Amino acid sequence: MSSAPVPFRRPTRTPVSCSVRSFDGTLIAYDLYDEGSRSAVLVIPGFWRDRRHPAMLRLAAFLNANGYRAAIVDPRGHGDSGGVYGFNLHEHHDTAAVANDLLQRLPIESITLIGFSYGASIAISSAARHPLPVASLLLISAVADFAMISPRINPFTIHRHIAFSQAFKRPQFEWRWKKTSKLRALDDVRDVHAPISFFHVKNDWLIAHSHSVALYEAANEPKELHVIDIPGHYHADRIFSVASESIEPIFADFLQRYTLV
Repeated sequence: MSSAPVPFRRPTRTPVSCSVRSFDGTLIAYDLYDEGSRSAVLVIPGFWRDRRHPAMLRLAAFLNANGYRAAIVDPRGHGDSGGVYGFNLHEHHDTAAVANDLLQRLPIESITLIGFSYGASIAISSAARHPLPVASLLLISAVADFAMISPRINPFTIHRHIAFSQAFKRPQFEWRWKKTSKLRALDDVRDVHAPISFFHVKNDWLIAHSHSVALYEAANEPKELHVIDIPGHYHADRIFSVASESIEPIFADFLQRYTLV
């Protein structure tokens, strides 16, 4: 068994703010938390999360403390990135643009993709559709197919899952998003040929764990599936604040096996 990971905390260093143009000229912003590893870990937040969200800052610190360079992107339509969020339509081009910028900027050999919720779907499509040196993928509460989404909303516990402060940072997205074109991660995962690990809370209130089960079944080896049975039905990055003792050792062990330090 690998050594215990350094726990989550806030970053102690100031990131380098970077930007790159995507395929259609859209400006995509990201923060680089540099470290001396031979791989970079590129983090793709979920919908309504930007690169400066507290959960993303804690993740950057966790990655740095465990020896990895970390880059966290603002998905298009979020934070300082331009464009309109498409729920996995053009975002794979944005991820590829950031990944290629990192490869040119840093002395790295590969990139690990970490994605949350729809960010996990974008990570899958990015790895499937671009010739990137992807070392591995860690996907938390991934969306397999938009048509499979069926939230389980409890009005008495919804406050546990949604930070109302985020309402003041509304992203730019297509208001008719239910009817717009989207890529299906469930299709693209078949074209991913890198180690892949899925994390999901059992009975996640927003994206059922059946999404990760379906993706796992369609994915190529080597692959892992971790369905965490904890109270609260938490989604995406909230897992790390309520179940760190369950998640962090598995998370760190996967990184140690597949991501170069």
